[in-house]
Amino acid sequence: MKKKSIVSKVIWLIVLLFIGFGSFKAYQRYSFTKERANLAEYLGATGDEIAIYLNDNLQNHYDTQIKYKGLKSNSAVYLPLSFVKAYINNRFYFAQDINKILYCLPDEIKVSGDADIHQIGNSPHVLFRDEPYLLIDYVKDYTNMRYDAYLDEESKRVYIYTDWDKETIAYIKSRESARLQGGNKSPIITDLKKGEEVKILEKMTKWIKVKTADGYIGYIRKNRINKETEKIPVSNYVERVRKNKKMAQKPCIGFHQVLSNYSSSKLPELLKNAKDMNVIAPTWFVIKNNEGDIRSVANDAYSQYCHAKKISVWATVNNFDLEDVNEKLLFSNTLIRRKMIDKILREVEVNNLDGINLDIEQVSADAGEDYTEFVRELSIELTKIGCILSIDTYVPYNFNKQYNLKEYNDFCDYVIIMCYDEHYAGSKEAGSVSSINYVRDGINLSLVNVDKDKLIIGLPFYTRIWTTTTEGKVTSIAGASKALENAAIAQGLKFTFDETTCQNYGTKTTQEGHLVECWMEDDLSLAYKIHEIKKMDLAGTAAWKLTQERENFFKIININE
Repeated sequence: MKKKSIVSKVIWLIVLLFIGFGSFKAYQRYSFTKERANLAEYLGATGDEIAIYLNDNLQNHYDTQIKYKGLKSNSAVYLPLSFVKAYINNRFYFAQDINKILYCLPDEIKVSGDADIHQIGNSPHVLFRDEPYLLIDYVKDYTNMRYDAYLDEESKRVYIYTDWDKETIAYIKSRESARLQGGNKSPIITDLKKGEEVKILEKMTKWIKVKTADGYIGYIRKNRINKETEKIPVSNYVERVRKNKKMAQKPCIGFHQVLSNYSSSKLPELLKNAKDMNVIAPTWFVIKNNEGDIRSVANDAYSQYCHAKKISVWATVNNFDLEDVNEKLLFSNTLIRRKMIDKILREVEVNNLDGINLDIEQVSADAGEDYTEFVRELSIELTKIGCILSIDTYVPYNFNKQYNLKEYNDFCDYVIIMCYDEHYAGSKEAGSVSSINYVRDGINLSLVNVDKDKLIIGLPFYTRIWTTTTEGKVTSIAGASKALENAAIAQGLKFTFDETTCQNYGTKTTQEGHLVECWMEDDLSLAYKIHEIKKMDLAGTAAWKLTQERENFFKIININE
């Protein structure tokens, strides 16, 4: 009996040990940690740095590519200009040569220096680590946004909102802790009291991601909330919008390449096949140097003759018909931009111009925003005198993103997409100057940022004959459509319709084994392109260039019919 008692006690002891161990493990697994999160590490901001949330997404978190941080100065929030331009409002421009921030409205330029005082009592911008930081209230003056700032704690943060979607609000039923992640072992960010309001950001099975009233984003248990309601933020912001100047008809533009003084007496012959053209764009103005001097071969008699024929004159400014210029030096200089604008305004007045057309090509990535600022400032002055502003740019692929179509749309009356030079003189392979898919890309990609009643598609009146040698060397000659068709036929090229490009395609192999090819621009090719333009109800068409047209080309591209 004594042995049985000892064995029984041992068994019970083992059972109790197992129960104790199991309870300990269960406690370890299911209990809630009281560990506090390292907020400085999580937010990535210390001292006077401010963590930035944009539409409830942390911008300087460890898993983001660029770590944007704000700055606390004089009890106010300052944001990096690079962040503001990338995510909030890219119209702010830092004129480094005069150390001022410029902001273009439809009819004026707002200029703010670091010595100026904003209405809340702080400078509109400060320089920090060689970058301008903008006062958040200064940004808000020109932007449809709202913000909440939490600057009294060690971990400072600001929540910026540019969306105005409805929000879901709920209330805490009993005391709860918001945690870094959804789980009882995740460290605590902040503690919540009964009745406290939270904004619901995301719902999961057992946990909810929320923004708390004291300005933290974390996870709480789903069964700890009630009284869900929806709230729609209200905006009182009124944006000043430029009033666009439009032609009564849809523009049908012919570019006229003019390299020297052109006598108006030659115009009757020039316009012989252009009876359906209602805008002529002579290339009268060329930027000569990095000081902003502009060569002009403008001719008022030319304008008068065109006006008598009911043809508007939009004179073109380009940067490539003379010496190469450095667009960064040119457009980043405040005085030079003003000098060029003043010259253009004088030419508009003297030559009775209806419009100015900008054809500034091969702008480098680092000069894109400077050129955009020039466009804005020119737009303000031309709007005052009722002069149309149009701008030429490329099909907007990623490698052309320095051309800011969104801002061109806001500050220009028309945006012309040059749907030609798909394959050009330096191309490494032969191909179409303007295939149907290239035109479709020009239309569809541009409509992301350009209003359809501003979008004009530029088309070629020229083509190329290509030769690819047996060694793979590619060369081409360019010329007027009809002239090169005659030349191609004379060389023995046989043409058939190519459904991929929607063009007549000609080819032959020479006795030496060289491949000769031509994708022809003709009535049929243009008709396919115009079908796409009409289908999308775009603003108009343009053509490069006068003197290269066939008899019916302007009739085909005039979409007023």
